[in-house]
Amino acid sequence: MLEVINVSKKYKNGTIALQDINVTVRKGEKIALFGENGAGKTTLLKIVATFLIPDNGSVLLDGVDLLKHEKYARKNVSISTGVERSFYYRLNVRQNLEFFGRLNGLYGEKLQIVIDKVIEETDLKDFEKVKYMELSKGLKRRLDIARAIMKDSEIYIFDEPTAGVDLKTRQSIYNIVEELIGKDKIIFFATHEIEELKKMHKIIVLKKGRKIGEINTNDYNKIEKILLNYI
Repeated sequence: MLEVINVSKKYKNGTIALQDINVTVRKGEKIALFGENGAGKTTLLKIVATFLIPDNGSVLLDGVDLLKHEKYARKNVSISTGVERSFYYRLNVRQNLEFFGRLNGLYGEKLQIVIDKVIEETDLKDFEKVKYMELSKGLKRRLDIARAIMKDSEIYIFDEPTAGVDLKTRQSIYNIVEELIGKDKIIFFATHEIEELKKMHKIIVLKKGRKIGEINTNDYNKIEKILLNYI
């Protein structure tokens, strides 16, 4: 189980990014963060991934504080941010995956087997020898997802993974998420898409750094109406 407990973050310019956020996610659950730009979605995801350290609060995975146990966090959390500058522009798809796979402790035949698997799952087979700088936005997004799922983690974080991608890529991402859920993983999504929210188990609504709502998505037909009341 993942527990975000009383997490707060203020930036140096005085902006309150998050204030006393509490979230619980059980294994095998998909949870979405919803809110306008600046609501704090990405900040919260980066804190769960331990990319950012909060001013206050804890992030516990099965009772272990990820913020205090770096090796445990690195082993158990994978994140797809869509940030293009996090890849090597002159390396091709496969070379990028080889580099990041080695950083995660994969080598030799095992590394190549994992790369083959994620390339197949993200439909990148025809592009594995294409340099990163020559990829389209959608293909870059697929590669970002491939890198995230290379590692067998307990938590997978996707920050607006379908933004600006085609329908084929979007469906591939949904299929990957469903496969991870079948393995009892924890999925954290940030999205603005109502249809994606309907695929989640729970929606956390953020506004100006505060949690203003939590919605269980049992009644899909009411989600859009409920969310509009929060905006």
